[in-house]
Amino acid sequence: MSNTNINPWNFEAAYPSPDHTHTITYNDLEEMAIGAPLNGQCFLHFPNGKSIKLGGWCGGPPVWEPDGKKVALPLWKRKIFVGTVQQLAIIDVAKLEMKIYNKVFNVLDVQSFISNIIKGCNTPLNKCEPVTFDISKEKVGKIVDLK
Repeated sequence: MSNTNINPWNFEAAYPSPDHTHTITYNDLEEMAIGAPLNGQCFLHFPNGKSIKLGGWCGGPPVWEPDGKKVALPLWKRKIFVGTVQQLAIIDVAKLEMKIYNKVFNVLDVQSFISNIIKGCNTPLNKCEPVTFDISKEKVGKIVDLK
């Protein structure tokens, strides 16, 4: 993306796949609290006009793999004894499934998704902790069938 100001506090409402066959869109984007990152309802749109809701408490921005087959999407979760955190979801548009990984983040700023490696930053406005997330090695907590 050419806009370097895109981050969890400031991102767009639509993200087409690199091959322009699918699009991730957000509705009702709002701050989690005053000055906090954004969240909203998130949808995956298909070339035939079909749409699937991915969640109601999604963060962003998402990042597509270069071939447009998978997209990385931060999700907000409330966890007992921990509070509000983010987890990473990977949506496979060919298999129509969403894998939600167990690892938690404060605020995840996903910056690249190449092969199985997602790179980004945890808590990017306070103290950037570099993130290298290998989806082939991380533990999956939940698989959601999107069919």
